Amino acid sequence: MAHQFRPVDRDAEMLLPHNMLDWVPEGHAVRVVIGTAEQLVTADLAVRLVPPAPKGSAAGPARYDPVMLLTVWMYAYLRGVLSTRAVEDRCRYDATFRVACGRLVPDHTTFSRFRKHLLAQDGLAEELFYRVLHVCAAAGLGRLTVVAGDGVKIAASASKEASRTEAGLRKLAAQVIAGASKAAADEDAGKGVLPGTDLLLGADTVPPRPDPRSRAGRVLACLDELAAEREAAQAAAREQGQAYLEAVAAGTANGRPPAAVALAAAQLRLEEAIAAEQATLAAWQARRAAGQRVARSPAVPGTGKKARKARARLQARQAQAAAGAGPAADAGTGNQAAKAPQRNVTDPDSRLLPVRGGGFIQGYNCQDAAADDRLMLGGYACQDTGDVLQAQELARVAAKGAAVVAAGHAAHAAGPALLARCHDRMCTLPARGKHDPGHDIAACHHAMTSGIGILVEDAGYHSEANLTAPGPDRLIADGKTSDLTCREPASGPPPADATPAQANAHRLRTPEGRAACKRRAPDVEGLHASLKDQGGLRRFSLRGLNNATSEFLFAGLAGNLRLLAALS
Repeated sequence: MAHQFRPVDRDAEMLLPHNMLDWVPEGHAVRVVIGTAEQLVTADLAVRLVPPAPKGSAAGPARYDPVMLLTVWMYAYLRGVLSTRAVEDRCRYDATFRVACGRLVPDHTTFSRFRKHLLAQDGLAEELFYRVLHVCAAAGLGRLTVVAGDGVKIAASASKEASRTEAGLRKLAAQVIAGASKAAADEDAGKGVLPGTDLLLGADTVPPRPDPRSRAGRVLACLDELAAEREAAQAAAREQGQAYLEAVAAGTANGRPPAAVALAAAQLRLEEAIAAEQATLAAWQARRAAGQRVARSPAVPGTGKKARKARARLQARQAQAAAGAGPAADAGTGNQAAKAPQRNVTDPDSRLLPVRGGGFIQGYNCQDAAADDRLMLGGYACQDTGDVLQAQELARVAAKGAAVVAAGHAAHAAGPALLARCHDRMCTLPARGKHDPGHDIAACHHAMTSGIGILVEDAGYHSEANLTAPGPDRLIADGKTSDLTCREPASGPPPADATPAQANAHRLRTPEGRAACKRRAPDVEGLHASLKDQGGLRRFSLRGLNNATSEFLFAGLAGNLRLLAALS
């Protein structure tokens, strides 16, 4: 049987509409991005978007419109195109990108310079994020009944093999200095070494510091940060040790002594034991002089059982100190020295972070909060390996984003038709399963304007300080999700005499608490999956903590626009 195929004619002429916007249908994401960018960029904000001209550049043709460049980057992050060369290529051949750039094709250097300027400005990316959030809220997005907070590890623009300890950094500094000195000697024997190398070597004279962007400057920054961290740790150890010594003197000390004062604490305990035995001997002599019947003579002060044990501990501490392993060995477990801190030469602000499933990445721990329709309410990048210390700051960020959402709904009430579409699309997400009949349109509107109902977080944020901190009502898991479902159900309010942890555990066993915890993962982890899979944000493009925060917010801005385009 013969097959019938459609003919392929690549030479056929084709007429495109004169209006570029007719190249894409109504409600397309690029139309949403263009309309949003034109709406949120005011005159004062457009001035801040203009990057400075490169040093030494001569006057040339007219520069590209910063609003157009911003529009292209917003659409690029929405589509997951983060490479500057890929964006340039899309502006040449992709119809939707050609609509975004207005058939202009800036080169990758222009795109790179603009993004670097946009993300490096303090607060500019955050301002753009909240303006887009306000636009999304005005369109009917942002259900605040349950707000979920979590952290996601995103790799930095650096390799973990570039991380070194302080000793390794000094060795690298010596290599950099030697190479620079040799290059300078080959070029001009009368020239000195690289500026700032004397500081790296610890010389007495301090020449001008090297360029922070240079390799020598980054090594120097890592050494300075490690030195400051070591001094802070030593100051904290001295303060803790002094408090322990005061407790020993008062007789209220418990537990192992801090490593910094272990030797002094052992000396104090020996002196206390000898003093106690002297007091016992003096009391025995007084009773004997008074003619009282006494037992046999107590031990000579310093030879009793407690004094012998205290002296043995003191001698052991002295031996450790003589071997140079006392504080380091005592600080660890199993008499192992604590792992030396490291810094990354490529991106000194990044940290070595453990990831789920084992292993480590060189990156940042990004914290964010998501509304019940996966609308990102805010976020930031931090350097902590865990989440427990970020709960209160994350709650503040979530509350700020919720206030923007509430203001957006109060100022621009969504029309009934648009609000109905928002309800149909966002209340029946695939992650939710079947539609909840309780989520009617009125309930959706109330949830979007009444502030955060409850802030839900996983067990990584659990602590008494986080449970009792001011802010929105929160529910923090104290175990794995599978363990929470196996607990005996509860109902009603927690007991009146319950501690904060007990009250939180009781709420986790109620039907309302279980339902809120089940909605955490689809909301915030679904947002993380969207940022990585659809937004392509698996590795930051720029280096530095501030740049990472700005790029994370810009990716979240694009993710919110993706939800807005889904309503069109």
